[in-house]
Amino acid sequence: MNSHPLSVYHRKTKYIVLSLVVFVVLSIGVTNSFAQVAESITLSTDKVSYLPGDTVQLHGLVIGQQPSVAVALEVVDSDGTAILFRTISADQNGNFAVQFKIPATATSGNFSVYASALIDGFHVKQTKVFSATVPEFGQIANQVFGFAILSTIFVFMASRRMNKTFYNK
Repeated sequence: MNSHPLSVYHRKTKYIVLSLVVFVVLSIGVTNSFAQVAESITLSTDKVSYLPGDTVQLHGLVIGQQPSVAVALEVVDSDGTAILFRTISADQNGNFAVQFKIPATATSGNFSVYASALIDGFHVKQTKVFSATVPEFGQIANQVFGFAILSTIFVFMASRRMNKTFYNK
């Protein structure tokens, strides 16, 4: 059994090259698996329920390898009407915040905040729901109370005129 010295050399070289390729592939796969961050947006409000006219403090956090991105926000009221469209930039830590008012004409129900952003090449969306509660007879009571005050003033003024006319004769 004679073996040629070059064939042993080629076999050793083949194993060394194959080992290096396997090592490089495994090291790239392991490095990427540890470096991956799940891209997401979290949303929070300062309260869970609001009254018409209240100011909502909305805070958010973008999570990703490059968190300082533009975040598109849309707020929809309980009737499905959009009350806010805004694009806001997250800071270098991924934080963002915005304030908005619940319309005075709001009806009771759930309001939805929709946030979306392009994070590390992925389109990420998140929804936050909170409620607005209109007190029973709230807006109607204000109108009736205002009408009652105006009516009282009108009746008082009219009775004074009638008294002046009656006593001046």
